[in-house]
Amino acid sequence: MTRSGIGALVFGALVTLAGWRLAWAPFLVLGIGCLLLVGVGVSYLIRRPRLTIERQIQPSRVSKGSLAIAYLDIHNTSRLSSPATLAVQDLGPVPVRTVLPKLVAGERTVKTVKLPTTRRGIFTVGPIEIRRSDPFGFVKHTQQLAEPEEIWVYPQVLGFHPLPTGLTRPLEGPTSDTAPQGNITFHRLREYVVGDDLRMIHWKSTARTGQLMVRHNIDTSQPYTVVLSDLRPEVHSAGSFELSLDAAASAVASASGGNAPVQLRTTSGASIGGPNRRHIQPIFDFLTTVEPDDAGSLQAQLIDIRRSGGGTALVVVTGTLSDEDFSLVGGMGHLFQRVVVVAVGTAGVGVHIPAATGVAVVSGSDADSLVGSWNVAVTR
Repeated sequence: MTRSGIGALVFGALVTLAGWRLAWAPFLVLGIGCLLLVGVGVSYLIRRPRLTIERQIQPSRVSKGSLAIAYLDIHNTSRLSSPATLAVQDLGPVPVRTVLPKLVAGERTVKTVKLPTTRRGIFTVGPIEIRRSDPFGFVKHTQQLAEPEEIWVYPQVLGFHPLPTGLTRPLEGPTSDTAPQGNITFHRLREYVVGDDLRMIHWKSTARTGQLMVRHNIDTSQPYTVVLSDLRPEVHSAGSFELSLDAAASAVASASGGNAPVQLRTTSGASIGGPNRRHIQPIFDFLTTVEPDDAGSLQAQLIDIRRSGGGTALVVVTGTLSDEDFSLVGGMGHLFQRVVVVAVGTAGVGVHIPAATGVAVVSGSDADSLVGSWNVAVTR
């Protein structure tokens, strides 16, 4: 019962009592009328809709701004019809309202509800609440259906063109079991499995071990990209941090389009992926929860990347970049075929490009300008 319902009930009881004590008919009529209205409100909500709702969210992981749907399987288990009803499910702090259709006895239907995906993060989609109230607002009732579920809203993937890295890495470069199998570089000996090329059998090892052993050759010419995301609050302007995460996610997606390995690093010291990892979901999971962090430095990460031996392409996603930091990035050119600096939120302001650094600079203060600048810079 609402506050107004309790007030009407108390008022009606007091006025009825006063009218009876004073034998004053107007007070009796007023008091009894209030009590009747409260009684009508209670009786209005006595009959509750007997519904079962099963919810499925597809997809449960989605890029910011992309479509996510909650599929509601609604079943009226009552012998009576259920009226059209307002239902609310909270997506984080945002209430998502929908009207459940009228169902006859035993009827079943599916209702689709579009979920807002405008904010990055992990959100709990709360139970489906059926909220009912009498016409006077004296009595309200909330019925909760379905279990809470999670939805991951990734950073937005922008339309970045893939980096034209080429395939000129040393053929005897780093090898791993996850590299694509080929006939270029010897990686190791392993046991024969059905389907292996019989020409790859290593007879000396087979004779020594008593098991068929084959040469496992791989292709080491696959491109390998390192994306360094600058999380330092001092390099970002208001609103540029979220856009920088969109740019980092877009660089990862464009670099791994052909199932090529990618590594994401941050100035705070986090490292996800690597030359042996080809799945980018862990990177996107990490970017979903990352926050600004003033720990660490760009210089320390560049030194660590230099020690790791480099790769095919280096993409540094930052905000306003100082001359000193830019010089450090430019010094990575001997380890990477391409070095790209993405300066987010600057629209070119604060980015000083030393002559003949060989570093491509992408800048923009919004998604469209970033995409345009990237697609022009990477095709040069």
